[in-house]
Amino acid sequence: MSALALARSEASKLLTMPSTGVLAAVTILGTWPQAWSNAAAYTLSADDPRLFGEPVPPEFHGFSMAGFGYVFIVVLGALWAAGEYGGARQIQATLTATPRRAPVFAVKAAWLAVTTAVISFLSMGGAIMITHAAAGDGIHPFLLTGRIWGLIGGLVASWTLTALIAFALGSLARSAVVPMLVLMPLVVGLGSFLAGIWAPAMHLPVVAGSALYSPPDSTGVLDPLAGGLVQLAWAAVLLVVAGTAFIRRDA
Repeated sequence: MSALALARSEASKLLTMPSTGVLAAVTILGTWPQAWSNAAAYTLSADDPRLFGEPVPPEFHGFSMAGFGYVFIVVLGALWAAGEYGGARQIQATLTATPRRAPVFAVKAAWLAVTTAVISFLSMGGAIMITHAAAGDGIHPFLLTGRIWGLIGGLVASWTLTALIAFALGSLARSAVVPMLVLMPLVVGLGSFLAGIWAPAMHLPVVAGSALYSPPDSTGVLDPLAGGLVQLAWAAVLLVVAGTAFIRRDA
C-alpha cells in the first residue's frame, strides 16, 4: 500500500469510528453551553461573596473549562489505539495490507493529532469567544487579542499531546482501559491536587500541559515553556516506546 493509500485508509478508519463523532460532538456541544453559563462568574466584582477564589484576568476567562474536554480526548486516544485489537483483530488486516509497521504507527498518531487539534480548537476556541461575548469584559469575542490566541494554541497543543499519550499507552497495553486508568485521575483533578502539595507532581503530563494556558500566578504549575517541554517529552518518549513495541511485537 502506498503512503497516500495508507493515509486515506487510516483517516477513513478514524473518522468513521462511531466513538470519534460522538466524542467530538459531546466535547464541542458540551463545552459551548457551559461557557455561556459560566461567563456570569466573570461579571462579579472582586469583593462579591459569590466569587470563588481570586478574580481571573480577562485574557484567561473561559480556560477553566479545559478539564471537561480532557476527559473525552483521553477516551478518543485510548479507543483509537485499542480499536485495532478488538474482537475482529483488525490489526491483522491492517498489517497484511501494509506490512511496514513504522509508517502505520506514524500515520495513526498523525491523524489522531490532527483530529484532536481540530476538536480542541472548535471546542475551546468557540468556548472562549462565547465567554467574552457573554461576560462583556471588554474583549471583542471575534477579535481576540494575540495573547488569547496564543493561549488557545497552547491549550490545543496540550490536548493534542494528551491524546497522543493516551494513544501510546493504549498501544502498549493493547487496551483502552490502561490509559483511562492512568490518565483519567489526572484530568479530573488529582494531578492538580498532587501538584499543590508535592512539587514533583507538576511534571506529570497533564499538569505540565496545563501551564500552557493557566494564569501566571497559578499554584502548582510550571512556567509555560517548561510545562510545554515536559509534556512534549512525555509524549515523545511514550510514542517512541509504543512505536518500537508496535514494530517488534507479534500482531
